[in-house]
Amino acid sequence: MKPHRILALLACMVIPALTPALADTLDTRLIASGLSQPLYATSPLAGGPVYVVEKGGAIKAVQGGVASNFLNIAVSSSGEQGLLGLAFDPGYADPTSAGYRRFFVNYIDAVNQDTVVASYRSSADPLLADAASRVEVMRFDQPNGLSNHKAGWLGFKPGDANHLYIATGDGGSSNDPSNNAQNAGVLLGKMLRIDINGDDFASPDINYAVPTDNPFYGIAGTRGEIFALGLRNPWRNSFDRLSGDLWIADVGQNAREEVNLVLASSPGGQNFGWRVREGDIATPGVGGPLQPGMVDPLLVYPRSFGASITGGYVVREAGSPLYGQYVFGDFVSGRIWSVLADGNPKTMADATEWTAMLDAGAGGALSNISSFGEGPGGELYIVDYAGKVVQVVPEPASAALMLSGALLLLAWLRRSLALQR
Repeated sequence: MKPHRILALLACMVIPALTPALADTLDTRLIASGLSQPLYATSPLAGGPVYVVEKGGAIKAVQGGVASNFLNIAVSSSGEQGLLGLAFDPGYADPTSAGYRRFFVNYIDAVNQDTVVASYRSSADPLLADAASRVEVMRFDQPNGLSNHKAGWLGFKPGDANHLYIATGDGGSSNDPSNNAQNAGVLLGKMLRIDINGDDFASPDINYAVPTDNPFYGIAGTRGEIFALGLRNPWRNSFDRLSGDLWIADVGQNAREEVNLVLASSPGGQNFGWRVREGDIATPGVGGPLQPGMVDPLLVYPRSFGASITGGYVVREAGSPLYGQYVFGDFVSGRIWSVLADGNPKTMADATEWTAMLDAGAGGALSNISSFGEGPGGELYIVDYAGKVVQVVPEPASAALMLSGALLLLAWLRRSLALQR
């Protein structure tokens, strides 16, 4: 065989064999460790800190691998209570915006165990919040003596700087004993939507407006803040930064974990079925068939996969092997999967599992996945309740080195063959 044919044959064999490995392999990079029960991570500014929420009431600013205290809030942290949500205003970096340096938190009050949503502003130093800037936005009662199902996620829909979305759990206990999730007259078991740049209330402790285009606005006996209902404990939700679709992961009770989808074009009003439905089945002991207006989830999984879903993100980081995939995990089993974010119903047969690959990453093995997070360029973070945050790296060093080695080998062969001519 002629030398140039040998070289071409080697290229055809080596390069295609390595390219899929490079495209389909994920690695992790350690962002922070030594954290105390971290529940969320986000980074609003390119080149800026990663902010990590700790259950006990601290927000840490991580820059260059060093974590410093950004803000401390007194919270009730027993059970599933604590500092539960953080969202940076879309106008955070714009000096002309009402949201300049503003961010929002969701926590359980240390004195009376209410849910509180409040805003703060950072100081001129992005590593330090101004504690004196606190404005209470809203608060609502939680059932006495129940410490679970508090949800707590906050978020803004892409392109909409006025409306803050707030996830609430049913308040706790099994089978939603007060049927809060189906009661449109209370804020528990819902996805809320409020106008944070308006104010409909005379009280200085209530600082928001109720959007007139919310689905329950103006209906007697209902709360106009409600955007969707029928949720048990929506633990970690997200907007697709490209499409604006809202992904809601709702923790099940004994049988099903679920993912729900609200398309960006939807005016809201979805009823996701709890407590009548657990995922796609009748809630054992209290439930029944789908009722008018109720919708089934986009995806469910049984307890053979895990026992407490942690919602994630549709990855939009340029060049990531996960681009266009919705990534989610399970707190109890520690498993992580992705499904194509095309809006069509899915089963776990459609899911790709990444657990082993991510556990083997440079960031170290993961245990209880308490949250995912997103950076300013769509970077994907994974939050491990045991005390660390890692970033999913789209181009792993190991595969890159293999490919580089192969290219060097082919270059050497090319030179060697040339000398033999």
